[in-house]
Amino acid sequence: MRDMSSAARPLARVALAGVVLVAGAASPASGKPNLQASDIEKRIYALINQERVAKKMPRLQLDAKLSKIARAHSADMVRRKYFSHVDPDGVDPIDRGRRAGFECRRRSGERVTRGMSENIFQNTTWDRVTIQRGVKKYDWSTAAEIALSTVRGWMKSRGHRKNILQLGPTMTGLGVAIAADGQVLITQVFC
Repeated sequence: MRDMSSAARPLARVALAGVVLVAGAASPASGKPNLQASDIEKRIYALINQERVAKKMPRLQLDAKLSKIARAHSADMVRRKYFSHVDPDGVDPIDRGRRAGFECRRRSGERVTRGMSENIFQNTTWDRVTIQRGVKKYDWSTAAEIALSTVRGWMKSRGHRKNILQLGPTMTGLGVAIAADGQVLITQVFC
């Protein structure tokens, strides 16, 4: 298990298994933006479909049940402090879908494929931290910046890019969880 806290923004981490732009308001006391997970999800969804449309591909439909599965995985990663497609109990994306009553079947010609594919990403609520006279100063990220850096990270990764741009899936679900330490865990599932 890897500790997910740090004083400086880590390079965002990505892993793979088989935009409406509205800035978040800042809290007056700290300047920290009041980020909403649902806002980040909407922005990521819009950016993913922008990538698909740019490649002349159909848009993915956002599915509420898939989003519930994705949100639960992101929240679990925050709660139990891990970053993986397989949780500490050995449950993987396909198992999570089945446990939620979701069986993904896709037909490609004569072939039927079962199971969901999944992208995950670890981000932060800040872009940079500087320390002056022992006091940390954060350069906070907006929901738009978090969404954009997440999708850019996925698009730079061959496997994540493949999940985003494959023709088979027609639906997606997104789940964002924001930890107290400023880590942002993002899960996208495809069916």
